[in-house]
Amino acid sequence: MKKGFLKTVTLFGLEQKSRGLSPHTIRAQELDLKKILQYAHECEWSSWNISVRQMRGFVASLAQRGMDPVSQSRILSTIRTFFQWMLDQEHISSNPTMGLKNPKESKKLPKFLSEKDAHALLNAPTPINFQEARTLCLIETLYATGLRVSELAGLNLQDVDKRNQVLLILGKGGKERMVPFHNRALKSLTTYLVFRTLLLNSIKKAPPTSAVFINTKGTRLSTTTVRNLLSKLIISKGVENKISPHGLRHSFATHLLNKGMDLRIIQELLGHSSLSTTQRYTHLGIEDLSKTYLKAHPRARKKA
Repeated sequence: MKKGFLKTVTLFGLEQKSRGLSPHTIRAQELDLKKILQYAHECEWSSWNISVRQMRGFVASLAQRGMDPVSQSRILSTIRTFFQWMLDQEHISSNPTMGLKNPKESKKLPKFLSEKDAHALLNAPTPINFQEARTLCLIETLYATGLRVSELAGLNLQDVDKRNQVLLILGKGGKERMVPFHNRALKSLTTYLVFRTLLLNSIKKAPPTSAVFINTKGTRLSTTTVRNLLSKLIISKGVENKISPHGLRHSFATHLLNKGMDLRIIQELLGHSSLSTTQRYTHLGIEDLSKTYLKAHPRARKKA
């Protein structure tokens, strides 16, 4: 691999970091760019000044590797940003990604829990130790608020307003939003925080932390650990619909929609910038919504 290729990618990475992108996004972009670096090496590109045809060859190679359309689209998004940056910096004379379309994605229905399964999942005896209290609080909070797992793991004590029962959430793109939670979630949170305090008091020289959810060493839980804990609980409860922890977010949105909540309010709760994204999360409830509409609308009840 020519040094010029690597140098350009490195400069791009530094520029992205200076923009304040999250470490997760930076890492994802690095992995995406490694793929085109490898392809450029295999095809013996002489520079980044490539043709649209050469770029299409790279896109085709992603499908040939068996990569799903969602992953291909994500990589293409990074590649588009990279080549546009190079054009702006005058490293290339034209952008070969212009006009490239993302591969068509198969529309898979998101899995979600029935209300019965959701209650079964949350039906647990009073916790008797830190681990039980933490797991119950994690899943109760997730289903009560529809948070992303990353938002749940990133929650700090100062973000929790127990008196008004709201959470201050820092979502994607650094956007803040207020999310309410109900009495049962408050109860599980209060119980967990007692065990959290006892644990920290028992740890010699425990590092100071503002994280709500911590491990037995007293440091913040990682998103991976949160997902693992929730997945284990879902399996242990024998819930028929084996959903991922993210499926609880879908369940939260779908159940609210089926109860008649306005879609735009659900959009605010989920922290979506686009209403179409919220519709994708909740479209499983459209049938029930249509039935409610037909029963409620005065014109719908009359024969044409």
